[in-house]
This record gives sequence, C-alpha cells and structure tokens, in this order.
Amino acid sequence: MAHYEQNAEQLVGQYESLRFEDVHPMLLDSLPPPGATILDIGAGSGRDAAWFAAKGYDVVAVEPSEAMRTLARQRHPSPRIHWVADSLPDLAQSRRLGLTFDLILLSAVWMHLPPASRQRALRKLATLLSPNGRIAISLRIGPPDPDRAMYEVTLPELSALAQQFGLRLVRTHESPDKLGRAGISWTTVVLGLPDDGLGALPLLRHLVLTDGKASTYKIALLRILARIADSAAGAARHEPEFVVLPMGLVALFWLRMYKPLIEGGLPQMPMNKAGKGPGFVTNSFTALRLVRPVDLRAGMEFSDDIARHLHGSLWEISRLIREMPVKYLRWPASDENIFHIAHLRRTPTPSTLRIDEPFLWSFGEFHVPLGIWDALSHYNVWVEPVLVEEWVRLMDSYAGRLAPDIRQVAYSLLAWADPERDTRFARAAVERLRTGGKSVYCVWSGQRLRDDYDIDHCFPFAAWPCGDAWNLMPASKRINNEKSNRLVTQAALERASERITEWWEQAFLSTGTDVRDRFFVEAEQTLPMLQGSASSPELIDAMKVQRIRLAKDQGLRAWEPLQFA
Repeated sequence: MAHYEQNAEQLVGQYESLRFEDVHPMLLDSLPPPGATILDIGAGSGRDAAWFAAKGYDVVAVEPSEAMRTLARQRHPSPRIHWVADSLPDLAQSRRLGLTFDLILLSAVWMHLPPASRQRALRKLATLLSPNGRIAISLRIGPPDPDRAMYEVTLPELSALAQQFGLRLVRTHESPDKLGRAGISWTTVVLGLPDDGLGALPLLRHLVLTDGKASTYKIALLRILARIADSAAGAARHEPEFVVLPMGLVALFWLRMYKPLIEGGLPQMPMNKAGKGPGFVTNSFTALRLVRPVDLRAGMEFSDDIARHLHGSLWEISRLIREMPVKYLRWPASDENIFHIAHLRRTPTPSTLRIDEPFLWSFGEFHVPLGIWDALSHYNVWVEPVLVEEWVRLMDSYAGRLAPDIRQVAYSLLAWADPERDTRFARAAVERLRTGGKSVYCVWSGQRLRDDYDIDHCFPFAAWPCGDAWNLMPASKRINNEKSNRLVTQAALERASERITEWWEQAFLSTGTDVRDRFFVEAEQTLPMLQGSASSPELIDAMKVQRIRLAKDQGLRAWEPLQFA
C-alpha cells in the first residue's frame, strides 16, 4: 500500500495512458446491458470505472489507497461512481452495501493477494455476484515487480478455486503487456455462475454461502439431495410441482455420508454446542460401526442386530431431518419451508431387511420443489463441489486450533464413492467365467480378453461416479486407455448393446436370484427411465437416455472405437 500512496500520481498517469478498449478487449462483447451494476476492485485511477459510468452502468469502485482514490475522483467525477475504501479478501465495506453485481472486475489485482487469502477472497466474490453475472480477473504472468508485494498466479490455480464455489470458466484471453514490459504478459479469465433461468441456482448459492448455519445439517441435506439427483434419480416420483423421494433413501444417504465423519471425530457443530453430540448419533447409529458406508446402498441385505439397528437409525435420522434442517431451510424473506416431509407411521422393527424400493418408501416421503430438483440434476457438477467446500469450511471453523490439519482429513472422509470395491466385484465375475471355461469379450471391440484386461466404467467415473454393476464393462487395456474419460457415442453404445447384455447375463443375471435382484435394484434407483420389473433391453434404452443427459449437462468429449470412427 505504501508504494501506491507514495507513487500515486505516477501510477495514475501510467494507467490513464491506456484505453479501456485496449486493456479489456475480450469484455466488449460480453458486457451486461446498460443500467447493470459493476464492482471494480482495485479501481486505481478510475479509468475503467469512468468508462463503465459513461456507458450507463452504476459502478462501485473499490480502492484501498487514499491517494489513488483522491486523484481518481478529481480526474473522473461522476454521479454513477460510488467510491469505497475497501480491500480483498474480506471486502467488508462493499458487502455492507447490500448489492449484488452483474460484473466484478479485478484488473491487475489478483497477483497482490497472498495465495493463502485467495480462497477466502473468491468466496466473497461469489456471494456478491448476481445471477448470470461474471467475474473478470486479469492474471499477471512473469517476474514480480520488486517494489510491490506480488505472488505467482496461474490459470490452473484460479480454475481449481473457482470450482469450489460453483463458478465455471467462461472464457480466457492472453495478451502481451500493453506497457511493453519485457517478460510480462496477461491472461484474463472470465468466470460465471451457471443459471437455470428459474432462480433455483441463486437460491442454492444463497443457502450454501450466505444462509446462517448452526451445524453442518443444512449443507448435509443439500448435498444428499444433490447426490440423489445425480446418482439415484430413478428412485424419484415426479409430480406437477414437486419431485417426491423415499424418505428412507434421504436418511440412508445421510447415514452413509455422516458415518465416516462421526467415526473420524470431525465436529459437526460448534464445540460449545456439541454437548451430547449430533442428535442422530444414537446407540443404533454407533452399533453400525462395522458396516461400511459403501454397503449402505440399494440391493444390500442385512439381518439380526444389524438389520434392527439400521432400521432404528434410519427412523431417528428421518426425525432429525424433519425437526432440524427441513424446519430451518426456508425461502428467502419468508417463514415458508422449502422442503416438506410426509411421514408414515413407524413400521415394526424387522429381523431381516433388504434395501429396496418398498423398504425406502416405508419411512415416508420427502418433497423437493421441481425447480430445485432440476437445478441439482443438471448442475451437480458445479453445485456439489461448493457444498463439499462449505462443509469442510464449517468443520474447520468448529475445530478451531484443536485440529489444524482437519481440512485434508475432511476432504478424504467426504469422498462419496468406493470404485475399487465395485471394480473388484465385476473383475471377480470375469475370473469366475474364465475359470468355468467361458470366454469374455471386450464389449467395445468384440476382442476376446486374455489375462491382461480392464474393467471399464461405461460412463466415465470421473464425470459421473457410478459403480453399479450395470455400468462396469470388460474391455481390453488398449480400448480402455483410448476411451479414458470420454463418453461413448450413441452409435457405439448401440453397436455394443448385444455384447453388453450378454455380459450382464453371464456375469450377474444367471448367477442366482439375489445377484439378479441386486443388479436391477441398483439400476432402477440410478436410471430415471426404469420402473419395476426392468429387463436388459429396457436398461440399454435407459442407458442411452443417461448418455444424452451426461453429454448435455457436462459437455463430455465423445469417444468412438477407432475401427468404427
């Protein structure tokens, strides 16, 4: 700051020697309409703020240097510019204005932020962004100026931070230094929030980033709904204004999600409120210690004490969800609850149970507004990382100085899937068939597989983490490496359909009723098109629809086997 105070006149002259159009050409075709609100952070000489004001925008110009602000006001007097003495990462004064912004500009600012402050800064920026808004950040690439505090900046670092807050990379632009300094170039990055056009995403962003939280319960419930929308949408029943979920499924995902965190000792509420601990951690919950989270899923069976404790824990979790997060998740400026639960009367405690559709519906109904469900379904790739990051932040704040390394542990315990176990399940089927003298073929090429083969997720696990048996295909190593994380084309899926159904029949459907039932229970819960008593051809059709959804929502690169390309 001292450098800017002492050299304000020289720096103002330097900044004013360049035109807005020359410094920010990539913004010219993507500006909001006149009348929109602009937040110019590190406004310096006021050059950019004045350009926006002249075009009919209302500008909040943030500049921490008093000398720079004084000169900027003198040079660019405008009733459309509101000057604020403020700075990153907190932007405390800017947030007190109660505004959201259609464009937030950080021109030659990001390199002044210490790396440890950037995550916090971007979180504040995300909360200030209007729906459909953009954040433009210019990154200074090259050696730092020794007279000013500067730190290395990179596009990969900024992109990774952006994902944590649901921001997507809209575009980038590289340009030489306009002042002609040797070894200096600039990368301008434009970030934006995905928008569903109905207001559900801004609501979710409000609930995640700004809504008050006395525990992790609200974040947990939202992440559970996001997980179900993305990976178990087949369990949903659609009505005109709501999507109705089995309450047992919501409680099951809650149990599966919280189990590693509780057993890992991570706090889920402030230490002074912990007292007896989270209300769902009862004797039934703790009695399930030996049950792995990955086993708490559709198609699994339990008996005796485990069955009784699982049934009891799900009822206790259902009650807590109704009395806590559902009660306090409300529409903005309203006392009306967003979600609703219709409970059935508690069923008798069973001695054996199977996690299937009747069991999950026996706990009642959970109603999700259709707009929120659609946003979670189509934008989970942006929504869920934000929920995970906020959950980690809350646990970190609750732990305080007692657990300085909690973040790394928290991320690992919040990981949802266990693909290694699922892959082994399919690999065991291959080995069983081969031991029995049957040949197994690559579903994509038709090549007979020998000792060196892979188990491929038909839909790439990196984009859509589904380890169900129907999604696991035997493939040659060459084909699997070629396919990688790309999405099989509709034509390739059609050509492989006969080999896929033959693989299912041999590996899972002809090995016994229990395995067959589990196979279809998993598929019916995951793929929305399937209804009870599904068949292999219907499953193939449902896969084709899911492929379209993944291609549309996530923009995955297409893959076609080379011999058919």
